[in-house]
Amino acid sequence: MRDHLVQRLLKVIDLRDWDQLGTLVTDDVRYDRPGYPTIHGVAQLLDFYRHTRVIADGRHKLESLLTDETQGFCWGSFEGISRSGEPLFELFADWYVFEADRICRRRSFFYKPAI
Repeated sequence: MRDHLVQRLLKVIDLRDWDQLGTLVTDDVRYDRPGYPTIHGVAQLLDFYRHTRVIADGRHKLESLLTDETQGFCWGSFEGISRSGEPLFELFADWYVFEADRICRRRSFFYKPAI
């Protein structure tokens, strides 16, 4: 199954290792996230994480993760700090589509927009 791919993605994001992030997704990755326009492609994804995302630092904590060869779903919580110094805590769920050992689609669900 593809559990390792989802776990690695979230760890790379938490570590802010944007170079590694680009190796985990397809060139035409699509990311849908509440409060933002759909992100298309690696360049937009990296730009989002480097410049747009309101989170300065934090950690994902998975509660559960289910995957097969083509898709996956996880849920848990995120705790961190915003770029303006505000504490953040949010429950989340993510849906993924896999292609050739990479993530080609991700959709995040939050209880409030723009985190």
